[in-house]
Amino acid sequence: MGTAADFWQMQVFDGPAPETINGRMSMLGVLVGLIGEWTTGLGLLQQTADHPLIVFGSFLLISFASYAPIARGYTRKEPYANHNLGFNWTPKAENWNGRVAMLGFAGMVLTEWITGVNTLQAWGLQSTNFPGL
Repeated sequence: MGTAADFWQMQVFDGPAPETINGRMSMLGVLVGLIGEWTTGLGLLQQTADHPLIVFGSFLLISFASYAPIARGYTRKEPYANHNLGFNWTPKAENWNGRVAMLGFAGMVLTEWITGVNTLQAWGLQSTNFPGL
């Protein structure tokens, strides 16, 4: 465990906070976005426009939960692992999952912007005649 960091040290380009928060938000965004597309037929942009307080609240909750251990001195570089359910949960694995999720989220937004339909519809996994639209 490192020394306690101040807010601005956490925010530097290669600091622990930006990638952690953006990765966690992207993982949540991809999962919830795809579930929302599957159940409602609405794309990410429309889901966000319909529920801005939920999106903002999620950002605040994940940000505060991510800042707390960093402020106490955890740098996410420690060689710790959590072996719950037989999985090896590490900061490195979370960072890579977050990076892939950031690319996936950007891909979902670009797909929706270019095609005009949600990601599932663009890939032919959902009918464009979605009931309820």
